Amino acid sequence: MSDQKTPCLYCQTLNEAGQSDCKNCGMPIAEYHPQSRKRGLKLFHKAFWLIVIFCVFMIFYLPR
Repeated sequence: MSDQKTPCLYCQTLNEAGQSDCKNCGMPIAEYHPQSRKRGLKLFHKAFWLIVIFCVFMIFYLPR
């Protein structure tokens, strides 16, 4: 058995990671949960590097 649990988007019941349907309400389990930490970090990393590149570009582009 896996230690990972995936919450159902409809009833918030925790289900095992490999299940395709919720054990409580029977609704399909989302492949990616919208509040997933991994998804949030991925978005943060993209935004962070975009801002870093923009700042470095502006350092050399702007007149002194």
